[in-house]
Amino acid sequence: MSLKNSNKPGISIGWCLNIGLGVIFTLVAFFLVYNVRISMREQAMFEAADKAKLILDRNLSIHRYFSDNLKPEVFELTETCRPQDYFEPSWMSSTFAVRKIDKYSQELSGEKYYYKECAINARSPHNEADEIEKSFLLELNNNPQLNIRSFVREIDGENFYVTMRRGEAMEESCMRCHNTPEQAPQGLVQAYGHERSFGRNVGEIVSAISIRVPLSSAFANADRFSQGLSLILLVFLIGLFIAQFFIYRLFVGKPLGRLRDKALQINNSDEHLGEEIPLPYARELNILAQSFNKMSIKLRRNMDNLEHQVQERTSELMESNQQLHNEIHERVQAEKEKEKLIEQLHQALAEIKTLHGIIPICSFCKKIRDDKGYWSQVEAYVQKHTQAEFSHAVCPVCLKEHYPELMDD
Repeated sequence: MSLKNSNKPGISIGWCLNIGLGVIFTLVAFFLVYNVRISMREQAMFEAADKAKLILDRNLSIHRYFSDNLKPEVFELTETCRPQDYFEPSWMSSTFAVRKIDKYSQELSGEKYYYKECAINARSPHNEADEIEKSFLLELNNNPQLNIRSFVREIDGENFYVTMRRGEAMEESCMRCHNTPEQAPQGLVQAYGHERSFGRNVGEIVSAISIRVPLSSAFANADRFSQGLSLILLVFLIGLFIAQFFIYRLFVGKPLGRLRDKALQINNSDEHLGEEIPLPYARELNILAQSFNKMSIKLRRNMDNLEHQVQERTSELMESNQQLHNEIHERVQAEKEKEKLIEQLHQALAEIKTLHGIIPICSFCKKIRDDKGYWSQVEAYVQKHTQAEFSHAVCPVCLKEHYPELMDD
């Protein structure tokens, strides 16, 4: 039976292996790149959180220094010479000082971030809370347990790590500047007006610290690193495919191809039985090639023995057939002779007439009576009922009785 008309497989083992490795490697690479990207973004957020904490701790330290050291000492030193309506925010307002120090710090370091001690109806317009900050301030006054909140916020298409923390609570000592314009220093009223940050209550949370650290640059770096890693993995994948192709072709493809070609040759012609293929390097394929060679040699031997047995059996069958033919011929001849003999017997039987039953014969003249009542001579009766014919002669008794003279002769 030939394999020429059999359906050929649609894809080779090599392609299956390449596609399988490609899919697996692609999934692993995608998982790796995705996790690296996520990890780098999380790292950027951790760094942003650390930076926000550092900024917050530094500015809170400045506030504390102003409240506990600078302002009390300056107030004490200027008590005798300072007018009652005098107001100088550079040392009287820690918020003003923090804003200026933070501005100088950003200019020196080149870092860009957002820092605001926000408030609703803030004294300085620079510190006026936006909608999210207002919502946080209202929630601070309604929820004493709330202290800090951090999240990622997108503003104008850019991502920011936002930290908002509980700020100052209004104390009795602060009411001089935040109760009514009439009680506040006139220099403060002249600087900020009669409406901003007045009408506060003792214990009210009037401010919150809002910090935004840009994440877009860090996220872009993470994306660029992910893209670079993807490119490296792509190059590695292509190199892996090329290496795998040549290794597969050398150690698997060619040995299997030789095995396939020899199998097709044997299938198409028995003359190739007994031929062997070279043994490959790979252990499994080496064992397979050895088994194939042994099978080919064994099939060759079996084929030779089978041909010899077929010839002997054919000779025996021909001899038996000839004997059978001869026997049939002899039987046919015997059958013909038998049929011929039967035909002759039928003819003989057809010619034979027999006499049977009781035949009436005269006691004196020896005439015989037939069925119709007529009496006939014995010779006539016998000739009529049989095929026998009579010829006349004289027996010795009758010859002596009737012709005694002839007896002497």
